Amino acid sequence: MVMDTKDGSGSAAPEAAKLPLSRLGAYLAIGVGTGALATSAEATPVSIDVSSFSGVNGGLASGAFRIISEFPTTYAGSLWLFNGYTPFQVTGLSFQYPGSGLGFATGNQTATPINFAAGTLIDATAGGGAFNNNYNAVFSMNSFVSPDFGPNSFLGFKDNYGRYGYIETTWNSTTKVFQILSAAYESDAGVAIRTPGGAAVPEIDPSGLASTMSLVMGSVAMLEQRRRKRAAVVAESAAVTA
Repeated sequence: MVMDTKDGSGSAAPEAAKLPLSRLGAYLAIGVGTGALATSAEATPVSIDVSSFSGVNGGLASGAFRIISEFPTTYAGSLWLFNGYTPFQVTGLSFQYPGSGLGFATGNQTATPINFAAGTLIDATAGGGAFNNNYNAVFSMNSFVSPDFGPNSFLGFKDNYGRYGYIETTWNSTTKVFQILSAAYESDAGVAIRTPGGAAVPEIDPSGLASTMSLVMGSVAMLEQRRRKRAAVVAESAAVTA
């Protein structure tokens, strides 16, 4: 028997109405458990203490540089800070560590660090997917100068363990001044990290999930009731005509 489609709000309703209650309920329960209401595992960002180098240009004197070893953890990398370091007048940050595919997310030339906005995911594809441990990440070097980094700007990095992180920083290309404000990295390798300040992903309230399941099962029961009524009408009509 082909069911009337007028009672359904979408094309799936007539097909759903043909299913027995137990099977339809199971299908919908699977959909709720693994589909539209599923959420990804929460990230676990680890904050990095930047207090010792959060001053103007890392707290460095003009022409100086500094190495922050074991950044962000042991054997993960080394963060280099420069303030007009001679002879190439280098200013900014760089990730110096043996290995490939790690460092800051950058463009393909000197002084092209990627500026990530608040609420942005940093992962393998971030900024085009190029992570470099060279001078591409610095803010300026000789005639190469990066555009300004205003409020809520972030550098993205990947360390030697494959963990992603960010450094919140500002940069003024006119005065050649940068300042590091905060930093964090994701505890698990290969897991994306989101820069702070974006819209939060809503969590599912268990009580709300229970209510949704109740609504789903109620809809299933209603469909089953209509199916049985229509089956009874058809059977009665068939008996009369016989």
